[in-house]
Amino acid sequence: MATKFKKKYRFNPQSLKIKEQFFTICNNIEANLPDHPFLLIVTSLAQSQNIANASGYLALAYSEQRKRVLIVDANLYEPSLHYVFNVENTLGFSDLLLSEPHMNTNNPVRITDYLYCLPTSESIYEPTALLTMGSLPTLIDGWKEDFDVILFHTSDYLDTPIPQITAKLSDGIVLVIQEGRDKLEKIVDVKKQIEQSKHEVTGTIILSS
Repeated sequence: MATKFKKKYRFNPQSLKIKEQFFTICNNIEANLPDHPFLLIVTSLAQSQNIANASGYLALAYSEQRKRVLIVDANLYEPSLHYVFNVENTLGFSDLLLSEPHMNTNNPVRITDYLYCLPTSESIYEPTALLTMGSLPTLIDGWKEDFDVILFHTSDYLDTPIPQITAKLSDGIVLVIQEGRDKLEKIVDVKKQIEQSKHEVTGTIILSS
């Protein structure tokens, strides 16, 4: 099911109207998912700050239902969640992928009682190599012991491999579409590629003008 909400260039966690819209999105998505814990990836056709904001609102909506939520900035090309949540980006996801499991001392940043954010980090590595090193499944297994909902904010689906790699380990895909910017033929192409990869779009968020 697709849910539309109006673009807001500035992330505003106090907006009741936006949060109500994302509560609806959460309920629609959960209808197609297994019981907790579950992992969702959020992807799009083209990145913008609005896409990062949508990922942030989705995480916030789940957390305000008293679910323990971890949102991970898995967009290793254009990190942006640290701007959304106003946290440092010194260490993060990239460093965890490179470290030994027993040496993981980089904890997610606590945003609220139920919401935690793991930024990407300032370190620059080749994204595909990082995500295919074998440490990602171990990290996810550990997170599923501590969190009810894990969200991966990823890059655009057509032009980068990150969403395809992380989708293999996910329970669902949330596609964010920017109305007036994303062309219909590209939307159809993305959905076709997802289906050909034996995945399905669990939920769609339409950012209207």
